[in-house]
Amino acid sequence: IDADRPPRGPVEDFDRWFLNLIRETGLPITAAEAGLMLVFCGVVVGSAMFVWNEHPVTGMVGVMMGMAAALGYYMIRRTQYIRLLQDQLPTALDMLARGMLAGQSLDQAVELVGERSPNPLAGEFRFCAKQLAMGLSLTGVMRSLVDRVRLFDVRIFTATLSVHRQTGGNVAKVLERLACVIRDRLAYRRQLRAMTSAGRLSAMLIGAIGPLLFLYMFFFQPDYIRAMLQSSLGQSLLIVSIVLETVGLIWIVRLLKPIY
Repeated sequence: IDADRPPRGPVEDFDRWFLNLIRETGLPITAAEAGLMLVFCGVVVGSAMFVWNEHPVTGMVGVMMGMAAALGYYMIRRTQYIRLLQDQLPTALDMLARGMLAGQSLDQAVELVGERSPNPLAGEFRFCAKQLAMGLSLTGVMRSLVDRVRLFDVRIFTATLSVHRQTGGNVAKVLERLACVIRDRLAYRRQLRAMTSAGRLSAMLIGAIGPLLFLYMFFFQPDYIRAMLQSSLGQSLLIVSIVLETVGLIWIVRLLKPIY
């Protein structure tokens, strides 16, 4: 760790997390534009609920709901984008290995993968090919790829190419074996998701019951909700319930998430 580097605070950590989140969604927007969309959704939903109920706490709840909905959309898009990259990576490695077995250099094989692979993985390899053509070292290109695509399989792939550039060896065979290993891991992951589908469905139902019940009472029994929101005890209980609900959902997700 560099001792001269100042320690990062929570704001910088959040900025870095949000920047990586938006970059991994694959959407053609910047982090600043995504942040404005979060604020816009929060203001729209919060204003609508405030106009309907004319209570500041209701408006604040609407702001949080709108921003949470937009953030959830970004997280779903990131999951889809990462899953697509994972599915495309074995085929790209096979293509890279075949290109090198056909007599192409590593730079030419990377360019070939960028031209013939489907998006979004093709865009990453095209960017790598441009960096190599500009004279950037292979180690620097691979480090940049790891920063852009934060996947365990990509880290293994970049480490393989970096070691090959330094020590030599039959990298084509290694890439073929790596593609087979990634396919096996993807098959295992799909099987595990199928086996834990009941648990994940139960977690979603448990997590949705509380908010859905609150929304039902909010729209169809507004007197009860208004009395709760106007009471300091009711506001405290609402905050505590949201915190406990969030902690419980995070706990369930971590229990169902495999580590391999």
